[in-house]
Amino acid sequence: MGVKACQHVAVRVGDIDRAARFYIEAFGGRRLTLPFEVEGPEMEELFGGHPGLRTRVCLLGFDEGCIELFQFLEPSTPPTAIDPPSNNIIHWCLQVDDVAETLARVESLGGRPVRPLADWGGANFVYCTDLDGNVFELLDSSIADTVGRTLALFPDAAPPS
Repeated sequence: MGVKACQHVAVRVGDIDRAARFYIEAFGGRRLTLPFEVEGPEMEELFGGHPGLRTRVCLLGFDEGCIELFQFLEPSTPPTAIDPPSNNIIHWCLQVDDVAETLARVESLGGRPVRPLADWGGANFVYCTDLDGNVFELLDSSIADTVGRTLALFPDAAPPS
Protein backbone atom coordinates (compact mmCIF):
# COMPACT_ATOMS: atom_id res chain seq x y z
CA MET A 1 0.00 0.00 0.00
CA GLY A 2 1.32 3.44 -0.87
CA VAL A 3 0.96 6.52 -2.99
CA LYS A 4 1.03 5.73 -6.72
CA ALA A 5 1.44 9.33 -7.93
CA CYS A 6 0.69 12.93 -7.13
CA GLN A 7 -2.53 12.93 -9.14
CA HIS A 8 -3.42 16.62 -9.25
CA VAL A 9 -2.99 19.99 -7.64
CA ALA A 10 -5.89 22.39 -7.07
CA VAL A 11 -5.25 25.96 -8.16
CA ARG A 12 -7.30 28.98 -7.09
CA VAL A 13 -8.18 31.28 -9.99
CA GLY A 14 -10.22 34.45 -10.42
CA ASP A 15 -11.87 33.49 -13.72
CA ILE A 16 -12.07 29.77 -14.41
CA ASP A 17 -12.74 30.16 -18.15
CA ARG A 18 -9.75 32.52 -18.64
CA ALA A 19 -7.50 30.25 -16.54
CA ALA A 20 -8.59 27.13 -18.43
CA ARG A 21 -7.76 28.82 -21.76
CA PHE A 22 -4.30 29.74 -20.39
CA TYR A 23 -3.46 26.19 -19.27
CA ILE A 24 -4.92 24.58 -22.40
CA GLU A 25 -3.12 26.93 -24.80
CA ALA A 26 0.19 27.16 -22.90
CA PHE A 27 0.60 23.46 -22.15
CA GLY A 28 -1.62 21.57 -24.58
CA GLY A 29 -3.99 20.64 -21.78
CA ARG A 30 -7.46 19.28 -22.43
CA ARG A 31 -10.73 19.62 -20.57
CA LEU A 32 -11.51 16.58 -18.49
CA THR A 33 -14.64 18.33 -17.19
CA LEU A 34 -16.47 21.51 -18.01
CA PRO A 35 -16.76 23.97 -15.10
CA PHE A 36 -19.39 22.89 -12.58
CA GLU A 37 -20.68 24.51 -9.39
CA VAL A 38 -20.20 22.94 -5.97
CA GLU A 39 -21.79 24.28 -2.78
CA GLY A 40 -23.34 23.11 0.44
CA PRO A 41 -22.41 22.33 4.03
CA GLU A 42 -19.55 19.99 3.08
CA MET A 43 -17.85 22.68 0.98
CA GLU A 44 -18.47 25.30 3.66
CA GLU A 45 -16.76 23.06 6.21
CA LEU A 46 -13.91 22.12 3.87
CA PHE A 47 -13.05 25.73 3.05
CA GLY A 48 -13.17 27.52 6.38
CA GLY A 49 -16.82 27.53 7.43
CA HIS A 50 -18.02 30.36 5.15
CA PRO A 51 -21.84 30.24 5.07
CA GLY A 52 -23.14 30.11 1.50
CA LEU A 53 -19.76 29.18 0.02
CA ARG A 54 -20.01 28.40 -3.70
CA THR A 55 -17.28 27.38 -6.13
CA ARG A 56 -16.82 26.62 -9.80
CA VAL A 57 -14.45 23.74 -10.48
CA CYS A 58 -13.00 22.06 -13.56
CA LEU A 59 -10.32 19.48 -14.27
CA LEU A 60 -7.71 19.90 -17.02
CA GLY A 61 -5.59 16.95 -18.13
CA PHE A 62 -2.12 16.60 -19.59
CA ASP A 63 -0.20 13.58 -20.92
CA GLU A 64 0.09 12.54 -17.26
CA GLY A 65 -1.78 14.05 -14.32
CA CYS A 66 -4.05 17.05 -14.17
CA ILE A 67 -4.81 20.32 -12.42
CA GLU A 68 -8.08 21.23 -10.75
CA LEU A 69 -9.10 24.86 -11.14
CA PHE A 70 -11.16 26.43 -8.32
CA GLN A 71 -12.99 29.75 -8.64
CA PHE A 72 -14.70 30.94 -5.46
CA LEU A 73 -18.03 32.54 -6.38
CA GLU A 74 -19.13 33.19 -2.78
CA PRO A 75 -17.30 34.63 -1.00
CA SER A 76 -15.80 36.25 -4.07
CA THR A 77 -12.35 37.56 -3.28
CA PRO A 78 -9.90 38.02 -6.15
CA PRO A 79 -6.82 35.81 -5.84
CA THR A 80 -3.63 37.67 -5.09
CA ALA A 81 -0.03 36.60 -5.37
CA ILE A 82 1.25 35.53 -1.96
CA ASP A 83 4.84 35.84 -0.81
CA PRO A 84 6.20 32.26 -1.19
CA PRO A 85 7.62 31.99 2.37
CA SER A 86 4.13 32.94 3.64
CA ASN A 87 2.25 30.46 1.46
CA ASN A 88 1.57 26.77 2.06
CA ILE A 89 2.07 25.77 -1.57
CA ILE A 90 5.24 27.38 -2.89
CA HIS A 91 4.94 26.11 -6.48
CA TRP A 92 4.17 23.05 -8.55
CA CYS A 93 6.19 21.71 -11.46
CA LEU A 94 5.20 20.85 -15.02
CA GLN A 95 7.55 18.56 -16.93
CA VAL A 96 7.83 19.80 -20.53
CA ASP A 97 9.88 18.80 -23.58
CA ASP A 98 11.29 22.27 -24.29
CA VAL A 99 11.42 24.86 -21.50
CA ALA A 100 12.30 27.85 -23.72
CA GLU A 101 9.53 27.08 -26.22
CA THR A 102 6.96 26.57 -23.44
CA LEU A 103 8.09 29.74 -21.68
CA ALA A 104 7.52 31.70 -24.91
CA ARG A 105 3.92 30.37 -25.05
CA VAL A 106 3.39 31.20 -21.36
CA GLU A 107 4.59 34.78 -21.93
CA SER A 108 2.51 35.21 -25.10
CA LEU A 109 -0.59 34.28 -23.06
CA GLY A 110 0.12 36.72 -20.20
CA GLY A 111 2.14 34.57 -17.80
CA ARG A 112 5.59 35.72 -16.81
CA PRO A 113 8.89 34.27 -15.64
CA VAL A 114 9.90 34.93 -12.04
CA ARG A 115 13.60 34.66 -12.99
CA PRO A 116 15.41 33.86 -16.25
CA LEU A 117 15.62 30.31 -17.56
CA ALA A 118 18.40 28.44 -15.71
CA ASP A 119 20.25 25.12 -15.51
CA TRP A 120 19.90 22.47 -12.77
CA GLY A 121 22.74 20.01 -13.26
CA GLY A 122 22.06 19.75 -16.99
CA ALA A 123 18.28 20.24 -16.96
CA ASN A 124 16.61 23.51 -17.97
CA PHE A 125 14.04 25.10 -15.68
CA VAL A 126 12.24 28.36 -15.04
CA TYR A 127 9.71 29.51 -12.45
CA CYS A 128 6.70 31.43 -13.79
CA THR A 129 3.42 32.91 -12.64
CA ASP A 130 0.07 32.30 -14.26
CA LEU A 131 -2.59 34.98 -14.80
CA ASP A 132 -3.58 34.85 -11.10
CA GLY A 133 -0.06 34.96 -9.65
CA ASN A 134 0.20 31.20 -8.95
CA VAL A 135 3.83 30.08 -9.20
CA PHE A 136 4.72 27.03 -11.27
CA GLU A 137 7.98 25.58 -12.56
CA LEU A 138 8.72 24.40 -16.09
CA LEU A 139 11.35 21.63 -16.17
CA ASP A 140 12.65 19.38 -18.96
CA SER A 141 13.64 16.51 -16.66
CA SER A 142 11.81 13.47 -15.31
CA ILE A 143 11.48 13.01 -11.55
CA ALA A 144 14.09 10.22 -11.60
CA ASP A 145 16.54 12.44 -13.50
CA THR A 146 15.77 15.39 -11.21
CA VAL A 147 16.52 13.30 -8.12
CA GLY A 148 19.76 12.07 -9.70
CA ARG A 149 20.83 15.62 -10.58
CA THR A 150 19.91 16.85 -7.11
CA LEU A 151 21.96 14.13 -5.42
CA ALA A 152 24.91 14.84 -7.73
CA LEU A 153 24.76 18.51 -6.70
CA PHE A 154 24.00 17.79 -3.02
CA PRO A 155 25.47 14.37 -2.11
CA ASP A 156 24.63 14.87 1.59
CA ALA A 157 20.92 14.83 0.63
CA ALA A 158 21.00 11.09 -0.16
CA PRO A 159 18.65 9.15 2.14
CA PRO A 160 20.14 6.19 4.03
CA SER A 161 20.02 2.91 2.13
